[in-house]
Amino acid sequence: MNGTRIAFRALLLGGLGTAGLLLTLDAEAPPDWALFLGRMHPLVVHLPIALLVLAAVMEWLGRWPRFEALQAATSFVLGLGALSAVGAVAVGHLLALGGGYDEATLAWHRWSGIAVAVLAGAAWVVRWLNQWADRRRYERLYTVLLAAVVVLVGLAGHFGGTLTHGAGYLTRYMPDPLRRLVGLPPGSEAARPAFANVDEAVIYHDLVQPILERHCVSCHNPGKTKGGLRLDTPEQLLQGGDGGPVLVAGRPDESDLVRRVTLPPTHEDHMPPDGRPPLPLEDVELLRWWIEHGASFEMTVAEAEERSYGVQLVLTRLGAGAEDRPTGVFALDVPPPEPTALATLREQGLVVLPLADEVPFVQVQATNLTGAFDDAMLASLRAVAPQVTWLDLGRTAVTDAGLAVLADLPHLTRLHLERTAVTDAGLAHLRGLAYLEYLNLYGTAVTDASLDVLAGLPALQTVYLWQTRVTPDGVRRLREARPNLEVNLGWQPPDEGAPTPTD
Repeated sequence: MNGTRIAFRALLLGGLGTAGLLLTLDAEAPPDWALFLGRMHPLVVHLPIALLVLAAVMEWLGRWPRFEALQAATSFVLGLGALSAVGAVAVGHLLALGGGYDEATLAWHRWSGIAVAVLAGAAWVVRWLNQWADRRRYERLYTVLLAAVVVLVGLAGHFGGTLTHGAGYLTRYMPDPLRRLVGLPPGSEAARPAFANVDEAVIYHDLVQPILERHCVSCHNPGKTKGGLRLDTPEQLLQGGDGGPVLVAGRPDESDLVRRVTLPPTHEDHMPPDGRPPLPLEDVELLRWWIEHGASFEMTVAEAEERSYGVQLVLTRLGAGAEDRPTGVFALDVPPPEPTALATLREQGLVVLPLADEVPFVQVQATNLTGAFDDAMLASLRAVAPQVTWLDLGRTAVTDAGLAVLADLPHLTRLHLERTAVTDAGLAHLRGLAYLEYLNLYGTAVTDASLDVLAGLPALQTVYLWQTRVTPDGVRRLREARPNLEVNLGWQPPDEGAPTPTD
């Protein structure tokens, strides 16, 4: 009896104390301790869910003679569930103070959670009264309260899942027979589309939007706007988030939509966040291609004539005709890399990822090692020389001498050398890279002396020369030699016919 009274007082005082504390907090500028405790909500919330459902199951089974012994523990489980529900409501309120949630869905989740805590406490009190009075007197009320608690636990959980994962998360992969049963349209469109003629596909609607829905919309949707960013509609995509625009038309490497997904997985800005699989490289290639062509929401595949080998491979797999067979390195008969060689590179700290499914080529990133990655480590790539097609050496300690290794990587298509000590002498080693499409030399000491090397790379489509020693006159000569080459300087050289200022 005394234990029950103590528990009742704890529940009552805990609820009143929690309400008082939450009402005194500044919702506009919550303290750090409140936001920290709010992050505990995903940990705490599962305890009342389990306890309250367990209490309902124990109550139902306990009415059978065979399981009558469960009745003795049901009150304890129910009371503990009610008390933990109060705690879950408290930390949930603190989590909501951080913002980034749809207000309507948040309100439903909050009030259904509060109702769970209140009705669970009421059910526990009524059950206690049944034990010390005529059991039949409150039996019906208790049954109704306990059933309502179970229903509300499901509703609160559903709204919580919507806040966390986005609308439609529960039904996204629901089998079509079940979807028809509950009145939902077929869900087959969730899979990667296939086309009789991929040239007729609208790049954004048919290729880019499915990528965003698979990897991004769960955190950037009407119900959950992490960083103030929504990616579920073209209008919201153009609007950007708290950090500004995420799209820079024509410049994928300056667009956060591409930059964040291509950062090393260990980087704090990498997306998707920890615990979620990174975007497949073929999806990254499609995003990059779309932005390179102006990030249009109406352009079709046929209208975007310039395609990298990686993009062409993806388009072919999505249903391009026989005339669109793989070209470039993807048309070569290259064996897959040795697993032991890949394991050795990863043990050194390199990020090594397959370029696409059923393709022997890999991407190697050394940016997470920065100054620790030197010429000796670069030489270790010879073990997978035929398979390396994307290589990121940005901000590493490689030198001109070390770049001699690149001559042994004949299938490179993308190469990052930004912010390295590379000079014109190092670029001379690139002359034999017949498939190189993309080269980033931002922040290096290369000069006009390297422009002949760049002009002689037959597959080169994009080169970054921002903050190098290349002159405007050199850029003009390079563009004259390669009119279709995109030369990104971070600025535009003046037109030759433009008037010059005079004193």
